[in-house]
Amino acid sequence: MTKFNPVIEDNPTIGKENLESMQPIIFQSKGKKLIGTLFKVSGTERKPIVFLLHGFPGNEKNSDIAHAIKRFGFNVIIFHYRGSWGSEGDFSISNSLEDLYSAIDYINKPDVASSLNIDATNIILIGHSFGAFLAFLTSIKYPQIKNIASLSGFNFGFFTDYIIQNPQFLDVTMDELSQGAMLLKGTSGEKIYNEMLLNKDEWNLLKLIPELKKKNILLVGAEYDYVAPLEIHHHPMVEGLKQVGAKFKSEVYKSGHSFSSSRIKLTTEIINWLKNLK
Repeated sequence: MTKFNPVIEDNPTIGKENLESMQPIIFQSKGKKLIGTLFKVSGTERKPIVFLLHGFPGNEKNSDIAHAIKRFGFNVIIFHYRGSWGSEGDFSISNSLEDLYSAIDYINKPDVASSLNIDATNIILIGHSFGAFLAFLTSIKYPQIKNIASLSGFNFGFFTDYIIQNPQFLDVTMDELSQGAMLLKGTSGEKIYNEMLLNKDEWNLLKLIPELKKKNILLVGAEYDYVAPLEIHHHPMVEGLKQVGAKFKSEVYKSGHSFSSSRIKLTTEIINWLKNLK
């Protein structure tokens, strides 16, 4: 049991022999080198692993949340999808999904799990925006993953249908995709939107809600989110999860898409959610 508040306090039990640490992590996805950071808990006991998944293009990496989760006692990995932030290859939504699969398969290797003190039987996915979308789809592929947190989650399939039905929003959408693509390798706003059109049915999270029924889900939205508006991305998920009787918690903060004005509140929410998983 944690005897201190990991959101605002350092671990008072840390000594020279059991330091917390950060270390680079490198693995392959479809032959391309992906890079990231492991936020490693102290000691030698195997602890759960949280994949903290950044959005598109990923300006907010959520390292502050990663440090708090580490202080709480869970390992954390933040990694960068192909074509983003120094990882090799070209960015695409499909590639990013495969990259998360590769990350999970990597930490499931017995030698990796052992050397990093990771309990690979206890994987938790926490995603921001695009990262939340990846988390939901991946939890379906890996049914052993039961716990998912969505922070300003983005529903790419439902949003694509919305744009088709409301073409007056296409230009602003293309502008936003193009601006994000400028920070990534091997892509463009047009490429990303075409990929969304091609996969809109498979990527509509509302259609996958029956498969999420047995998951434990945290949904945090932002009232002033103009990237992933509540009416399109948050409220429909809440209603869908209610209808199937899923176990979930929903919160909406007076904040924007990246929760820049609610970091302590958001981190506290996540830590309290993780406490209930122990």
